Amino acid sequence: MKIFFTLEIAGEPEKIFPWIDDPEKAMRWQKGVKKGKIIEERPEKVGTTFIEEMGNGAKTLEMKGIITDHIENKTIAFHLESKLHKVNVSYSLEGKNGKTILKTEADIHWKFPMNLVNIIFGRKIRKDIQEQMETEFEELKRLCEQENNQTTK
Repeated sequence: MKIFFTLEIAGEPEKIFPWIDDPEKAMRWQKGVKKGKIIEERPEKVGTTFIEEMGNGAKTLEMKGIITDHIENKTIAFHLESKLHKVNVSYSLEGKNGKTILKTEADIHWKFPMNLVNIIFGRKIRKDIQEQMETEFEELKRLCEQENNQTTK
């Protein structure tokens, strides 16, 4: 399942990128992430491994991740794996006229038995994921623009 999302945010990429790159900042807009822990940090970022605990309410899911691509203020990509799925997600940023175009691509591969559930409920699952992404990215936009407005005053 491939999902794409594009968002325009007021501010230069160097102001937006830390909100994706810094786990503490990212958890402020990624409401599904309850906890995060760096396992091994690499100075060049690529190869850094981590664990995230995802959840809503009492249900949680542990995801192990690795940074697969990192170019400061331009792109960051992750490979994430849980007992339910494998996800490759990338964020790319492009500055233009004081704004940043953020493009996100997620490629989700479901494991058994979720792959069977996806066959039946795939449209609903996709819709739910897209709605969650939209909500999270609207929060990211709000936080970035709020910070940008405070620093320009």
